[in-house]
Amino acid sequence: MIDWVLAAYEHDPGALPPALVVFGPFMTPDQQAGFSARAATLPKVRAITFDVRPRTWMARAAGVVAMGGYNTFCEILSFDKPALIVPRTTPRLEQAIRARRAAELGLVSVLEDDYERDPGIMAAAVDAIAAAEAAVLGGDSRLLDGMASVNRLTRQWLDYDRSQRFSRGARLNA
Repeated sequence: MIDWVLAAYEHDPGALPPALVVFGPFMTPDQQAGFSARAATLPKVRAITFDVRPRTWMARAAGVVAMGGYNTFCEILSFDKPALIVPRTTPRLEQAIRARRAAELGLVSVLEDDYERDPGIMAAAVDAIAAAEAAVLGGDSRLLDGMASVNRLTRQWLDYDRSQRFSRGARLNA
């Protein structure tokens, strides 16, 4: 994905907004060096190595382009940032499924990686995200209350099981 984004900036350097490229934690040093060298030639692009606190950068960003792993996806939604998700499809479809569903709900834009990686297509997608409205969730925090929902649903099942045991026990003792 970083290669494709850098290619978009190489293709159309003047029209795109400033960008910060943050390398992933598993990117090899050789890949980082290659991408850093390319970014250094682009006046609007800055590249940094992995940061354990991406929230700092996302809070200041006008929009985010990401692959769409679970943690990154939740961070993007929590900041109400316009986002372009370029989901990975191998070795699993998890990112693509999540991104497509979020796009159906109007939460993000999705650019499927067709492996042709036309820089013009990525440039247009980045430009669209930069021009997008800032409110993605519109304050609807219910989309990020997964733990509370799991607790509520689990409590319902536990309460139901307990009530069934007590009612059966009461009948047996009668």
